[in-house]
Amino acid sequence: MITTQQKQELDEILDVLGENLSISEAQHNAAVTSYNAVGSWLTNVTSELAPYKPVISPQGSFIIGTTIQTIDPDGDLDLDIVCELNGKKHEWTQKDIKEIVKNQLIKHKKYESILDDEGRRCWTLKYRENGNSNEKYHMDILPAINTTGHSIILNKAYTNLKNQNIEELVLSITDNERIPEYETSIDPKEWLQSNPFGYAKWFMDIATSIKGSSTKIFSLNESVNPTPKYQKDRLPLQRAVQLLKRHRDIMFLNRNDEDKKQKPISCIITTLAARAYDGEDNITDAISNIVNKMSNYIIDKYDYELNRWVKWISNPVNDSENFADRWSIQDSKREELFFEWLDSAQKDFSTIKNAFNRINLSESLTKSFGSSPVTKTFSDIGEKMKFLTETGNNNINYKLGIIGATTTNISEGTTVKPHNFYGDQEI
Repeated sequence: MITTQQKQELDEILDVLGENLSISEAQHNAAVTSYNAVGSWLTNVTSELAPYKPVISPQGSFIIGTTIQTIDPDGDLDLDIVCELNGKKHEWTQKDIKEIVKNQLIKHKKYESILDDEGRRCWTLKYRENGNSNEKYHMDILPAINTTGHSIILNKAYTNLKNQNIEELVLSITDNERIPEYETSIDPKEWLQSNPFGYAKWFMDIATSIKGSSTKIFSLNESVNPTPKYQKDRLPLQRAVQLLKRHRDIMFLNRNDEDKKQKPISCIITTLAARAYDGEDNITDAISNIVNKMSNYIIDKYDYELNRWVKWISNPVNDSENFADRWSIQDSKREELFFEWLDSAQKDFSTIKNAFNRINLSESLTKSFGSSPVTKTFSDIGEKMKFLTETGNNNINYKLGIIGATTTNISEGTTVKPHNFYGDQEI
C-alpha cells in the first residue's frame, strides 16, 4: 500500500505521461485549420449543400479530450468530423446525401487528390502534405441530416452544450450497409440515428462529477466550437481513458494483423471507463477503479435477429445500439481479445500502483506505455524538480523518498539546496 504522498507523486507522473501521449498544440491547430478549410469549401455559396446551412464540427475523442498519439511515429491520427445539413431536398436518399458531399469535395483539386475510397458511413481525406508531421492524419467526414431544427446545435450547443437535452442532439446519418434503405429511403427519421454531441455531453457530465476538487477544467463548449482552443489539462477520467487506450496499443503492437484489427475499440474502452468511473479526484484511483469494474457494464442480451444471447455494451445515448455488435460475428476474436486486454490492464495497473520505487516504476510504466513517452515524462518531472530546487521551493522527505513542492504537514523533511545538475533522487 502506497502512502498519500506517494500516490500524489504517482498521480503527477501519470498526469504528465497522459500529457505526453496527447496530441501537441501544433497538431491540434493543424487539424482545426484543416477541418475549417473543409468546412469553408463544403459551405461555399456555390456548393449544392449551401442552401441547407451545413455545420462542420469535430466529434469523437477530439471533442472529449481523449485523443492520443499513434504508436508508429509515422502513423496517422484520426480526426472525425460531422458534415451536418439542416434539411435536404425531399427526394434525396442517404446515397444522394453522401454523393453530394463527395461531389463537392472533388471539385477541390487538393481534396480530390487525397480522397480515399468510400467508407461505410464516411468519406476520408488522407492528409500527408509535404510530409509535415503535424498533418499526418486522416479526416473522416460523416454526412448527416438534422431532423430536430439544428439551430439547436448552431445557436445553443456552442454556447453551453452541457445544458443541452441529449434528445435534441440526434442526427440521421448515412450507412451504405443498410440496404435497401440506403438507396431508397427519403425520410431521415428512418435512417440510422447517431448522437455524437449527446455522447460528448454524457461523457463530460460524468468526467466533471468529481468527488472533491479539481482545478483542471476541460471546456466541452470550447472543444465543440468550430475553432476550438487547444487545452493542455485533463480531468482524471479523460487521463484514464488516454492511458487505457495507450496500454491497449502497446499490448497489440507486435501482434498479428488480424489481432490488431480486432483489438478493443476506443468507443468501448471510453464508454466502459465512463460507466465505471466513480468521481475519483485523482488518476491513480480512477484507473484502479475503472479496470476492476469495467466488465460489470457488459451484459448478456438476447438478440432476436441472431436468435441467441450476445454480449451487449449499449451506446449510452442510444440503448438500441450495441457497441459490441461485432463481437457476435462468426469467428470473431473481439470478445476474447477484449477480456485478454482487460486482464492485462488490471495486472499492469496493480503493479504500477504498488511497485513504488523509481527503477521498478519506470520499468512497469515502460512495459505498459512505451519507452519514449515514459522517458520524456521522467525528464519533464526532473526538470520541474530542478527548477523548484533552484528557487528554494522543493522539499524532500528522506523517510518516504519523496521529492516535490514544499507542502504543509510533511514531517522529517528538509528543504533541498539549489544545485546545477539533476542527480539520482527518487521521484
